[in-house]
Amino acid sequence: MGVTVHTDFVDLFKNDWFLLSDFADMFIGASIGMGCSRSVFDFNLNPKWVVKIDRSGQFDNVTEWEIWNNYKHLPEYSKYLAPCHHLSSCGRVLIQQKTYPVTKEQLPVEIPDFLMDFKIQNWGMIGERAVCHDYANHRFFNPDKIQMMKPVFWSDCYQLINENNGQSNQ
Repeated sequence: MGVTVHTDFVDLFKNDWFLLSDFADMFIGASIGMGCSRSVFDFNLNPKWVVKIDRSGQFDNVTEWEIWNNYKHLPEYSKYLAPCHHLSSCGRVLIQQKTYPVTKEQLPVEIPDFLMDFKIQNWGMIGERAVCHDYANHRFFNPDKIQMMKPVFWSDCYQLINENNGQSNQ
């Protein structure tokens, strides 16, 4: 994956916003969501994929790409990750497998300890399997000693109820 930006191609869009809009409309579909650093859209050329656009320059797309490519051959870990398919040359655009809404009951009981953001909205379903689709916030301090852990999932959409005493957790 090398940087292959052709100036004659870029020059096409420089003074023609309509052409840029048409080009984007062919690839980018409806908005799915927006996080702290990225916007996510349907991918018009494949309904099983999404387009993640990095708005912050924090390289979250590059981080997910690297994590996926380092662990995709290890099923004990990759089964928890939404697969990444393509990364743009500068890392601002990532094509990832689309996930579908997950319920609290579908979330895994144990996950690899390198996944550190337990927000429910970072997880989704691919088929019958719950996967993390936002794993740029990670804990890869010692990847040789990955252990399984029991996460405490949370949500920014509603309060979680502590099942032991019925009180709200925040």
